[in-house]
Amino acid sequence: MIRLTPEAVASVRAFVKENGVKAPIRIDIHSTGCCDPSLGLCVDRRRDDDLVHETEGFTIVIDPQTSHTVGEVRIAFFEDPGKTGFVLTSNKPLSEWQGFGVCDIRLK
Repeated sequence: MIRLTPEAVASVRAFVKENGVKAPIRIDIHSTGCCDPSLGLCVDRRRDDDLVHETEGFTIVIDPQTSHTVGEVRIAFFEDPGKTGFVLTSNKPLSEWQGFGVCDIRLK
């Protein structure tokens, strides 16, 4: 299951509109290179086995293995001087640093 805060919904909707994105937004596991793996967001195509969450004019997808690994995902949007972006947390954290940083939606 995927849950978005109202601020995250508004921010994803604005990103989709500003960038003319037609493809889904994918929740994926990525590495920052220096830390443990974390959850991130990117524009990607929909795959046949994806789990799909439709909301307010956009689509979020996650592959079943990632979903099984992380469980329920919550997407929030954080806005503070010097630190703005999406915060993804799950009920099966990938690392002790979950929710510590913010991320943007990557365009592939």
